[in-house]
Amino acid sequence: MPKNLIKNWGEKIAKQNNFLHSRKIYQARTQTNDQIRNVIYSGLFKKKPAILKIYNEGKSTDEPLALEAFNRLNRSKNLKAPKLFKYKILSLNSGWLIEQELILGKFLKSPLSTSERQEFLKVYLEYRKTFPTRPHRNLLLNEKLTANLFHLHRIPHWLQMAINKEEKNQNRKAPSVLLAKEFAPRFEKGLEIINREFKNRKMLWCHGHFKPKEIFKGMDGRYYLTDFAHVKMYPEGYELAFMVWADWLMPGDWKLPYAKWKKPVFAWIKDLKKLAKVLKIKRFNDLIKASLIERIFGAILADVVARDWSLKEKRQRLKLLYKLFDELVKP
Repeated sequence: MPKNLIKNWGEKIAKQNNFLHSRKIYQARTQTNDQIRNVIYSGLFKKKPAILKIYNEGKSTDEPLALEAFNRLNRSKNLKAPKLFKYKILSLNSGWLIEQELILGKFLKSPLSTSERQEFLKVYLEYRKTFPTRPHRNLLLNEKLTANLFHLHRIPHWLQMAINKEEKNQNRKAPSVLLAKEFAPRFEKGLEIINREFKNRKMLWCHGHFKPKEIFKGMDGRYYLTDFAHVKMYPEGYELAFMVWADWLMPGDWKLPYAKWKKPVFAWIKDLKKLAKVLKIKRFNDLIKASLIERIFGAILADVVARDWSLKEKRQRLKLLYKLFDELVKP
């Protein structure tokens, strides 16, 4: 949605619902950076600190209902979520909500230190114990797919994003980033691994965006889970690899040599293996390899090639991701 249009829409909603907004605290754009997906304002609602989030996503979401369901079913004393004050769903991908603003504490920040990662994974275990296991709505078609087909349905979308970006570069006579001789063999091999591993894996109802920046640590000692815009069915193992992607593959220092850059990745894997035993996940090594390959493809195609980053950064990031892929798949 264009900037001025979403701003006017937000001001209209705030006025209609007596939300006294003071400032914009967050704004998210689409992966191609050409549209605004959502905006969050800080303010007061009925004299209580609150935020107004308006969204117009490129995919279906029912964030207010997902947050409402979690708060209704959650029995944890240590993991909470913001209170939902008011909302309206306008379509499958647009709407708004007013919820409690979390102010006494701080959000976790990536990359996590070793001790912070242990803390974060304890919160994750608490989340897995308390998060609803059954959907609060009817499933969408892609959520009814088998785990392997779910991944194989998503990945071509990222590939098309990268192709579109490369075509624009060619039209501008800019250098190509995604070279077929480097990417194609890895892509083919990775898809084979993903298809083989996830044929026998289940789909899970989960938060879908469990990462450090979505966890608020309150001064009262409690943790708060935020951003319920991605709640849906995902393949087993998706969240584990997503946490590595969110905490290091993207925020990590891409200027490091590979030998140093990879260390946090394998530290994550080591800690996730311990967590997998608690969660009774079978064949963890095979699962995390295939799950990380899916995240590597997402990082290459949608996060690196499709973005407006410098050529130097793109090439260095691809170099690191290719090396990580090669190390994961080696016998």
